[in-house]
Amino acid sequence: MSQIDPTLELNGRHLQQCAIFSPHNLIFQHQDLDETCKSVGQIFKPHLLKIVQQEHDFFSSMYHINAGRLSLSRLEYGADVYIEPDHLEQFYLIQIPMQGYAEIEINQQKFISYTQVASLISPDQSLKMRWHANSPQLILKINKDDLLQHCRQHMPNVHHHLPIFEPKLDFSTQGGAYFLQLIKTLIDALSYQHHPLHHPMAFKQFESGLFNALIYGQENNLLHHIQHQDKKAVSPYFIKRAEAFMREHLHTTLTIEQLAEHAGVSVRTLFTGFKSFLNTTPMSYLKELRFEQAHLELMQNEQISVTDVAFKWGFTHLGRFSQEYKRRYGELPSRTRRHPFKN
Repeated sequence: MSQIDPTLELNGRHLQQCAIFSPHNLIFQHQDLDETCKSVGQIFKPHLLKIVQQEHDFFSSMYHINAGRLSLSRLEYGADVYIEPDHLEQFYLIQIPMQGYAEIEINQQKFISYTQVASLISPDQSLKMRWHANSPQLILKINKDDLLQHCRQHMPNVHHHLPIFEPKLDFSTQGGAYFLQLIKTLIDALSYQHHPLHHPMAFKQFESGLFNALIYGQENNLLHHIQHQDKKAVSPYFIKRAEAFMREHLHTTLTIEQLAEHAGVSVRTLFTGFKSFLNTTPMSYLKELRFEQAHLELMQNEQISVTDVAFKWGFTHLGRFSQEYKRRYGELPSRTRRHPFKN
């Protein structure tokens, strides 16, 4: 197993000496451009391949190994080549230069990919590339359906929405560095016959961690779904108990201490829970419930006085009640009472 200086940042150069890439998994060594294009297309998909500038005899090589439903490849061209696969359609590709660089264009976004910045291509993105000569890349291929199924397990509401990632995977970021560490772990594991990751259950757990590193560590279009779900996550039991107690005692005087005691937690824990899960305080939440009831009663009973409704639901300052009511419902409580079906 290759040793890495812990003081150095991990990048593509540290993947050059991979024991897994050996004559046993050498797919081809070609000196013909058309044969190269055909062979690479069989692993990935048919594509356009052209030599940009040929100063020496052309050569290419590719190593390939399957790891569960993932696959790893090492691909190198001996000349500058232009590659246009267009949309990948059925899979994601993560391309990590081990030396040299490539020019990447994804949906008209252009950037340079080198040992510190990989390219992450999503299936529905248009792709054009120029690989520079003698710039081998480690390529991870992920089946689209596998990643989509994983996303559904984390975010049931995304249905068929496909993750679309920011294409620049920067290893100087925390998310990028963590992902590269996982790739290094996978390569090391595949190099040793008795490594625990060869066990199907262990590998499934690792694959899940690899997918999570992308979903939560690399900017993508599903992150806002995740954040929205986090806000709507199932509240802790003590918040549910406090809310139920509020609803049962809306017409009585309640203190934060009473709510915390009934919920079975400290005042601080109750306050923190409401802020984290509902983005409000317990007493503000109680006030909103009371305003809802006052609004409902004014809509349903045009004979009742505003004063009676306010006092019934714990609002003793009529002027403040009217002002806050208008801020919430766009009109004074007296107007709601006179026109109960307007809303």
